[in-house]
Amino acid sequence: MAEPENITNQIASMMSRLAIFKQVGKIPPIAGIYRQSIRYGANDSYPKRRYSSSSSFKLQGYRMASNPPPNEMIYLPGILSANRQFGVFRKVIHTGLYSQFVAMEVPVNGEIGDEKHSVDQILLFTHGNGRAIVAGKEQDVKRGDVVIVPAGTQHQFLNVGSVPLEVVTIYSPAEHDPRTVHQTKEEGDAREEAGEDEAPEWSQRSKAENQKLGIVSMD
Repeated sequence: MAEPENITNQIASMMSRLAIFKQVGKIPPIAGIYRQSIRYGANDSYPKRRYSSSSSFKLQGYRMASNPPPNEMIYLPGILSANRQFGVFRKVIHTGLYSQFVAMEVPVNGEIGDEKHSVDQILLFTHGNGRAIVAGKEQDVKRGDVVIVPAGTQHQFLNVGSVPLEVVTIYSPAEHDPRTVHQTKEEGDAREEAGEDEAPEWSQRSKAENQKLGIVSMD
């Protein structure tokens, strides 16, 4: 028969584990971000990075092509987290009057493509390792880095790491159709060549035009 003290210790241990499980269970995955509140010791193994699928990536802003966005806040929690995988090559998250917010995932050994835009582009790298080639200059990039590509500048980005290269890119003004979702680079190239991925007309107007039309009021 077990000693009372041993039984007490076993119960205390079980209660402690149960408390941990309950604590973890109260932190659900939010839009592809998986959080873990347990602290690990130096000799403990860390959990593998869990990736969200394209179906679970639901964060989005304004994606209508017919009209400009309303005057309201767009909140995208954790979208720059290193624990996020976008699951598709390109997805437009939000399109505004003067800018566009796009999520990208470049597969291992993949590339964004050697190209040139008529708009400014800012790229924020959130996971993986890549190589930027802008106006003939090469630069290795990683999580936390930012690359700015001025309008009319030749550029290319390569995934040189062993995991997908996760990127958030901001165009100013918009470059793509607000509804764009490209599963692969090949799909994106085909739709662009077919003229099926054009930015809406309202996203290309000047500040003066928008104020004249009453879309932007400074009163």
